[in-house]
Amino acid sequence: MLCGCTTLASEPVVVACQGADTYTTIEGLERGGREVNPIVAGIIAAGGIAAFVATKVGVTLLILHYHADISTGVLATANVLTCGVAAHNAKVLQKLPPKDTKKGPDAASR
Repeated sequence: MLCGCTTLASEPVVVACQGADTYTTIEGLERGGREVNPIVAGIIAAGGIAAFVATKVGVTLLILHYHADISTGVLATANVLTCGVAAHNAKVLQKLPPKDTKKGPDAASR
């Protein structure tokens, strides 16, 4: 059990879960989904996707900087929750239409 918590709390898992959540959130928004977390929705409304990405990068770097000081249980729990959100986002993505990859002013006429 302890070995599992240590793995779930590891720095690579922090980065992977944060990255997965960031990617699936952006992909969902680009494909017509909506953000249901009011804090994240507020960040996106105020500063767009760039502000969301900057916030996620900042949070990730903060966690990595203080990683040794944060308890394994807290890190493991946060990572499980974050990866759980990313998994939920991935499931929602399966229901959304594919992203329109056509570019240019005449894309609508194709």
